[in-house]
Amino acid sequence: MRYVALAVAVLSFVPSPSAWAGAIQGNYLEARTADIYTGPCFSNSEVFITGHQALMAWQVQSGEWNGVDLGGLTVAAAVRGTTTFSEDQPAKAQTVLIVDEKATSSQRDALIAMAQSLGGARLRNVVGVKTSPMNLTVEPAVSHGHGASTTKAAHHDTPQAPRASFWAPGLAEIMTRPLNANDCVCGNEVVAYQPLSRGTKVLPAYTLGNAFRSNELGTRWDDPNCRSSFVGTFSSESRPVVASDPTQD
Repeated sequence: MRYVALAVAVLSFVPSPSAWAGAIQGNYLEARTADIYTGPCFSNSEVFITGHQALMAWQVQSGEWNGVDLGGLTVAAAVRGTTTFSEDQPAKAQTVLIVDEKATSSQRDALIAMAQSLGGARLRNVVGVKTSPMNLTVEPAVSHGHGASTTKAAHHDTPQAPRASFWAPGLAEIMTRPLNANDCVCGNEVVAYQPLSRGTKVLPAYTLGNAFRSNELGTRWDDPNCRSSFVGTFSSESRPVVASDPTQD
């Protein structure tokens, strides 16, 4: 297993959205069926057994994709991998995309394109697209600054992500709270996995709810009460810049 011990305060750090022309930015949530904040003995015992299912959700606060304004819209993906995501074959994963019911036809296409770009190969094999009302909320972070908070829990070196939730009624949900000292079982917990989306700045969180309730993936899940979520922000260029590069066709 590729065990990745990451500095949680800078996990998957990307430049400020202001550094990009035409950037898109917003909130990001992810929940898996295996702990992502854990000790080596736990993560090594789970590999190849669980952790091959996940929910990913992007809430666009501002910006456009492929020239389409997506501000205020949300898109999510339920993913089933071949095995634990650190050891899987991404191109063989299956996904169901959930698109904000408020989106127009062009916005729907742009949201799907954005999610597939940020999610990479695991989001290429789409077995279903759902439309739903959606709500994604990230409460204000304890500390100042953009993205995830770097505040530590009292009396323990525990990362403190903001409390967050995502709902697509009847389809999918994520609910999280900040980690606390009672969530540290081994005492040597670290962030064992990277987020499944690129362009994120996140912290791990405790999962109060992680459920997917549709049939297209051949499985459903309801996996609360574990240290299996990421909460933070995402930012990316709205599209690849190739016109100014003469080496690109």
